[in-house]
Amino acid sequence: MTKNPLPLSEIPLDMTQPRNIAIIGAGLAGLSCAQALTAQGHLVQLFEKSRGVSGRMSTRSFESWACDHGAQYFTATDPAFQRQIEVWQAAGAAALWDAQITSYDAQGWQPVKPSMGRYVGTPSMTAPAKFLAKDLTIHFSTTIDQLLREGKIWKLHSKEHGLHETRFDIVILAIPSKQAEPLVQPHSNLLFDRCRDAVMVPTWALMVYAHKRLALDFDAAFINTGMFSWIARSSSKPKRQSEEAWIAHATSDWSRAHENLTKDEAAPLLTEGFEKLTGIRPEIYQTHLWRYARLGHATHHGHIFDQSLQLGLCGDWTSTEKVEGAWLSGRAVALDIAQQSEAASR
Repeated sequence: MTKNPLPLSEIPLDMTQPRNIAIIGAGLAGLSCAQALTAQGHLVQLFEKSRGVSGRMSTRSFESWACDHGAQYFTATDPAFQRQIEVWQAAGAAALWDAQITSYDAQGWQPVKPSMGRYVGTPSMTAPAKFLAKDLTIHFSTTIDQLLREGKIWKLHSKEHGLHETRFDIVILAIPSKQAEPLVQPHSNLLFDRCRDAVMVPTWALMVYAHKRLALDFDAAFINTGMFSWIARSSSKPKRQSEEAWIAHATSDWSRAHENLTKDEAAPLLTEGFEKLTGIRPEIYQTHLWRYARLGHATHHGHIFDQSLQLGLCGDWTSTEKVEGAWLSGRAVALDIAQQSEAASR
């Protein structure tokens, strides 16, 4: 069994009083929270509207290509997350990306000296989430559209299946603020206000595929002018079994201005921008809109857990716009529940 990266001194086990806990969202925050709560002995079920885990740590597969079109890499400053990355590496679910990175502005292309290690999931960005999801109970294709409070018990209603049979002591929402907002509104003014404070903005993604290596002498670039903010050779990442694949992320401002376009309407604008930037005209490509990609402004709230309601919020939007922030926010909610249980048992 893989060693738990969460020290028991930080997350005490509470095997005598297991609680039924529902977590809505199986991205990294929800999975981190579920793993820690399960380690405490609680009975955890996750509800995910998609067909798989990982949220924005996502990889798109198409014919002989694969492209990471969401989160591009992750770094670690927190010791607990550093230990988690070591666990992922030992399991083959993550590796260091030794990428040649540049930046681009009005003065042209400039090399970027790495300040810390950049890691990626292997063989895809979904691998760390899939690793965390092992042995967890997850209901896929289940969109929770209503939370019902009955005394001290929570009931969940989904669009696809109606009222769920299990009654829960605690509910954690590990989803974007805009999706959490209508669920918490009937129950908590505090949580509702926190959701409304966190304005999330979209990102258009362009995936470019080619049968031969493109004539670009770098693996990734931060773009500081124009419509894009980042481009990367996704196929340069370790353990990728893919022909040449590139990702280009549009800026938040550009994406917000073009948020209401269809994929077909956005495609010529994105491909024209890629050609203007790189000199290469995409011939095979896909597009995707991440509608809730990142925060429009910092909130500094951190994770939120209402003990009176046993209702909490976590996710990168409550912490930092990083993979590390998502993981830590889920773990922090689990710590709150552990400390609450420990205090109640005294």
